[in-house]
Amino acid sequence: MEDFEELSADHLRLEGLLNDLGEGGMLLSELEGYLCGVAVSPEEFTPEQFLPMVWAGVEDESDAEPDHSALTEAVLQRYAEIKAELAEERYEPLYELDEDEGVLWEIWIAGFEAAISLDLPSWESLLQSRQESRAQEAAYAVMSLLTASDPSMSEEDARDPEMIRLQQDAPHIIPEIVVTLYQAHRVNATQTPVRSDSVGRNDPCPCGSGLKYKKCHGAN
Repeated sequence: MEDFEELSADHLRLEGLLNDLGEGGMLLSELEGYLCGVAVSPEEFTPEQFLPMVWAGVEDESDAEPDHSALTEAVLQRYAEIKAELAEERYEPLYELDEDEGVLWEIWIAGFEAAISLDLPSWESLLQSRQESRAQEAAYAVMSLLTASDPSMSEEDARDPEMIRLQQDAPHIIPEIVVTLYQAHRVNATQTPVRSDSVGRNDPCPCGSGLKYKKCHGAN
């Protein structure tokens, strides 16, 4: 697939550290979805809260405490990159690629689902809120993607044209969905409302977010 860049040296190093965990460790694309899910969650998490899940599935028969320092550093570096990309609306997911099946976005969304499990009540609250918002719409889109990635779906659902279209479009709509969630939960939620008749829609927002006014407070 030409739509997605090859892994950088840092990403290859991170993949190698994940592989060193052995069976039960996250795949790179799974970790990518997980970190993105953490970054856009309705509630913020500290590294101490979200890092343990990265190696939670790994069985360690040694009595010694495993040293995850190198992996922790690499994971936090990628986490910082993801947040920067989301803030600048240029997020490019790291997907697993298959020569025959193309982009395996399902692995990415599985990682995102793991992030949702960290605080399921906050996601449920967003989905059930009576106050409609772009964040709620994006959250429903995530749920649709989880349904579309379910290998146990019925044959009838699997043949549904809309389901097939969603599965085909998923790699390209995922960045739009997560940017919307990040802007709602991290950028706009932490800023004092700024409105000005003298600011053009394509000018930088006066709040200092670095976004265009129409993409920030001008969208409210």
